[in-house]
Amino acid sequence: MHKKTIRVGFIGLGKIGSGICANIQRAGYDLTVYNRTLEKTQPFAEKGAKVAYSIKTLVAQTDVIFSSLLDDQSVMDLCHDAEGILASVTENKIHVSLTTIQPATSDTLKSAHQQRGCYYIAAPVVGRPDAALAGELITFLAGDLDAIERIQPIVNSYTVKQVSVGETASSASAMKICVNYMAMTQLAMLGEIFTYAEKSELDKATVLTITKMFFSGNQAMCNYAEKIANRDFNTAGFDLSAGLKDALIFETAFATCGVKPSTILGAKDNLIVANENGWGDKDWSALTEVSRMLAGLKE
Repeated sequence: MHKKTIRVGFIGLGKIGSGICANIQRAGYDLTVYNRTLEKTQPFAEKGAKVAYSIKTLVAQTDVIFSSLLDDQSVMDLCHDAEGILASVTENKIHVSLTTIQPATSDTLKSAHQQRGCYYIAAPVVGRPDAALAGELITFLAGDLDAIERIQPIVNSYTVKQVSVGETASSASAMKICVNYMAMTQLAMLGEIFTYAEKSELDKATVLTITKMFFSGNQAMCNYAEKIANRDFNTAGFDLSAGLKDALIFETAFATCGVKPSTILGAKDNLIVANENGWGDKDWSALTEVSRMLAGLKE
């Protein structure tokens, strides 16, 4: 199917969603957007996108519906509310969910969509907002393989790598949890390292150089090491409050499988303290400041 004939809907124009949506629009698709905060739709409308004022309208006007929301409950509400996706979707339409949610929620949503004769694709993404805007995200895809093939050209517009993990929707969510878990544990480790180095009166620049050598080839963690070393958390690529949401997802998902997530329990506690200190809108690497607080280091 030619891209000009595929009608794409996009719901949720936050930091990640807006970047993804911008790439879909640049690729030339017939685009309809929806966001609860209407002004976030205006940059897309100015470039030719249609604006839907309800989910029902967006679903009626599109063939493939992308959603980029906060958490499990927001995705469930989007699908199951009286005016939600499943209330008006018709056969063969595809809902592509970009949100990091519990694996069990993904399977529940896939089943609900199947009952309506449509498709649910779990497609969580890896990357910060700048990567989303540059079209350089990584995504995990799970769901009906024919439906995934249909959306492939659209997904190509905002990703540099796609990893297909089968037809079970929860597999994509579980894979995203693995990736975010690794990132969070590394952030917590960096916070403790730089705190220990500061208490030991080591030269910060030297510690940063050695840290970057350790993370050679991992530009994302090198960038985070700089943020943590310089205590620069005001430019939030991924909000700390969203990081806390993810930590709670990890805890529940691991417990469901009988696995103790020991390496992130401390990070979760630090995220809670940081959030209570009013840092929820700072970059999630600010969780490392709690290590300094506990060590008695002053501003």
